[in-house]
Amino acid sequence: MEEGKNDLDALLTRYIKGLYTQRDAETLWESVKSNTGYEQVEERMEQVWNDIVKTDTALVRQQDKDEARRLLKRIRYRGKTVRFHSWLKSAVAVFLLLIAGGATVYFFMPEGKPHEIQWHTHYVAPGATKRISLADGSRILLNAGSSFSYPAAFGEGKRIVQLEGEAFFDIVKSIDLPFVVQIKDTEIEVLGTSFNVKAYEEDSIVSVMVETGKVRVSTHDNAMIQLAPAEHLVIDRSHREMHKYRENVTEAKAWIKGGLYFNKTPVRNVINELMRHYNCIIVFGNGEKIPDEYISGSHDNKSLDAVLTSIHYATGIKYRKENDRIVLYK
Repeated sequence: MEEGKNDLDALLTRYIKGLYTQRDAETLWESVKSNTGYEQVEERMEQVWNDIVKTDTALVRQQDKDEARRLLKRIRYRGKTVRFHSWLKSAVAVFLLLIAGGATVYFFMPEGKPHEIQWHTHYVAPGATKRISLADGSRILLNAGSSFSYPAAFGEGKRIVQLEGEAFFDIVKSIDLPFVVQIKDTEIEVLGTSFNVKAYEEDSIVSVMVETGKVRVSTHDNAMIQLAPAEHLVIDRSHREMHKYRENVTEAKAWIKGGLYFNKTPVRNVINELMRHYNCIIVFGNGEKIPDEYISGSHDNKSLDAVLTSIHYATGIKYRKENDRIVLYK
C-alpha cells in the first residue's frame, strides 16, 4: 500500500512540474476513472503540493529533471504542462491528459465529472491539399503531407492549434483571443492576419511568411521575432540560424495553385517537397550523400519530369526512373 502511494506521489510531482510522459498520463487516467481512484488522487494532491513548496530546491528540481529524462528516453510524448496555482492547496486536482492517438482532452474538476473538449486532427496525403474552417470563422488550407490538430470550440485565453507540415492561415481577428500555431520548438502568435507556415518534421527549414497583419514568432531558445506584411522568416534547424527578409508573397504561396517555389532551398528539402507534391519516391544515388547545395526557382503546375530537368540544368543533378522510384545522381 505504501509503495502504491509513493508511486502516485512521484507521478503527481512530475505532473506539477510539467515533466511527465504519455505513459504517465495513461496511468493517471486509469487511476481516476473510478470514484475511489479520484478520491485517492485528491487526497494525495495537497500533501504533494505542500512538500514541493517546502523542498523544491535547485537540487530537487535537477533530480526531477534527471528522472524525467530517463522516463522520456524511450517514450515519445505529447503533452502540455499543467500549471498549479495556490488555490490547489485546497486539494482541487486539475489534470490535462492527452491520450495516445486520441483527440479528446479531459479536464477533471472537484466533483469528479469530466468536461470533454473534442479535438480534431486532419492528415493530408501526399499529392493532395485540404481546406478547413474553424469554429471562429478562420480558414486554413493544408498542403500535402501535413497534419493539423484543433479543438472543436476554442476556450478562454488563446486559440491554440498544432501543425506539422505546411498551411496558409486566414485568421479572424479577436483581441481577446490571440491565435497560436504550435510547431516543433516554435510558436506563432497573431490577433488576426493571413500568413503561411512551413514546418515539416523531415525538413531542416522552418519558414513563416506574412501576407497581412503582424505575426510574432517565439522559439524555445527564447528568441522572439516580429513579422510585418511581405516579411519572411527562415529558421535553419541544422545550423541553428534565423534569417528575416522581404519576399514576394505570391511566390511563397505558389503551392496553393499547384506550383512549386524554392528560394535557396537545400537539395534534401527539395527532394522531400517533390515527394510530397507528386506522391512519389525519390532517392539520391545508391547510398550516396546528398550534396550540400541549394536550389532556387519556381515551377507553375509543371510535370515532375519538367521540374527534375530544370534542376539538372541548374545543379548538374541527373535522374533516372527505376521501377516505382526516381533515382537522383551526379
